[in-house]
Amino acid sequence: MNSKAIGATIGLALMLTCSCGKKEAEAPSSSEQTKPANGLGSQARDAANAAATEVKETAQKVAAETKQAAQDAAAQVKDKIAAPVADAKDLTQGLIDKARGYVAEKKYEDALGSLKQLANVKLTPEQQKVVDDLKAQLQKLMGNQAASDATKAAGNLLNK
Repeated sequence: MNSKAIGATIGLALMLTCSCGKKEAEAPSSSEQTKPANGLGSQARDAANAAATEVKETAQKVAAETKQAAQDAAAQVKDKIAAPVADAKDLTQGLIDKARGYVAEKKYEDALGSLKQLANVKLTPEQQKVVDDLKAQLQKLMGNQAASDATKAAGNLLNK
């Protein structure tokens, strides 16, 4: 529809240019001949004004639609950017929870593995504190387990 309106406007403008120009070779001989010419010029001018108004309204409508489409696209991009951030937070919290579970099951090496996956992740201050506490707890528990294992090994040697 836009191209038709623009084409109509251009066509009318060309008609106005051609019909309104003075022809020196043919001079009107009477006032009756000028009245139809003035009537045609008036009709062409009115048609051109109507077409210009239609083009203006169409342009305003297209501008409003384009603005709305840009706002919608910006909102979609914002949502797509926010989604991975939320997923990363969920993944980080999942690894912390997994490490806690391994500690409870006395799978200290697995717990360390989960915590090592967080080495390159930016943690919130709360998450960093939890990770640091878990690491300290693991070191203590692994130290206790190593001492316990050494005592058992020494005890087994003495019992033989």
